[in-house]
Amino acid sequence: MMLRKHPLRSILINAFLAFHLVAITLWVLPVNASLTAFLHRSIGPYFSLIGLSQEWSLFAPDPISSNSYVDAQVVLGNGESRTWNFPHLETLGFRERYSKARYRKFTGWLFREHYAYAWPDTARYIARQFQSSPDPPRTVTLVHRWVRIPPITAGHFIEPLWHSAVFFVYQVPPGDLP
Repeated sequence: MMLRKHPLRSILINAFLAFHLVAITLWVLPVNASLTAFLHRSIGPYFSLIGLSQEWSLFAPDPISSNSYVDAQVVLGNGESRTWNFPHLETLGFRERYSKARYRKFTGWLFREHYAYAWPDTARYIARQFQSSPDPPRTVTLVHRWVRIPPITAGHFIEPLWHSAVFFVYQVPPGDLP
């Protein structure tokens, strides 16, 4: 049995594809600042929702000038403190690195106030990584750690100073762990 083509369906699909092609092209082009700001305000929430947002922060003239990551300090029921880390790509093999690369982007934005809605769920996820422990977790503290990348200078290297800041503390409710 052959499906009949509906002209409206074809028009809507083509309009959707055309919108995406134009929007993605305009989003990634480093055009003038006022147009870029307008696009980010207009279609930024939509792109963020579907995971297509992209920045030029890796490239000149203003590349990223810091190295950062997020970890968690977990206090167990017996008072013992443990550190929990998201995967660090530099410590993984190629296959693992490929499958866990999303964590780098996730933790690169997680500590920002704009993403506070994700903090409780992130802390809950981390707490559940310790659910098989004889002493279940009581508290999960999310910590942002960062260092400014020093400028390249001829002849000597300056050891950078790492900084840290707690950005969320989660008290694990008794019935929260399955």
